Amino acid sequence: MKKPRVQKSHEVLDHIDPTKKVRVYRNLHKKCVSVRQGSLVKCHATNVVLKDCRFIVSEAGQKRVREEGKKNVHAFIEGYVVHARESLELLDFGWNSVYYNPYETDFWQLSQVPYDRYVDEAQWVDVWCDEVCGDVLAFNIKYRSESNALHESGRLVGSQHGIHG
Repeated sequence: MKKPRVQKSHEVLDHIDPTKKVRVYRNLHKKCVSVRQGSLVKCHATNVVLKDCRFIVSEAGQKRVREEGKKNVHAFIEGYVVHARESLELLDFGWNSVYYNPYETDFWQLSQVPYDRYVDEAQWVDVWCDEVCGDVLAFNIKYRSESNALHESGRLVGSQHGIHG
């Protein structure tokens, strides 16, 4: 069955239970953001705004990508979908671009310097993706401590100086 395709975050709310968290990821084949709740993809969107977010990377999925050289879905942003207007009260200058590239980084991180700031959580996240490109903007970020990175990956992760990929 074909999943609904919507443009904006408020339209996503028609296809999910807004009291439960979702996981979103960039769908490279459909050139959109896929919205998964539980084990099911509920819809695809151009833009999704989330609140109370966690940035997740599956270490096993990341390892498989690096070994096989083929991408698979293993990195998500988890949070509650909200209407985009809820984030309009926030200051424009508090948003930071965040990215994850399995070939260059171990975790989600800032797109600009300092490159060694791994992102763990954010109060707000604005994710968009279309036929040309996509972006993830985060507001009020909580950074992963080096000890968390060491504990989760089983190795010390050094500074990454890659280009947004």
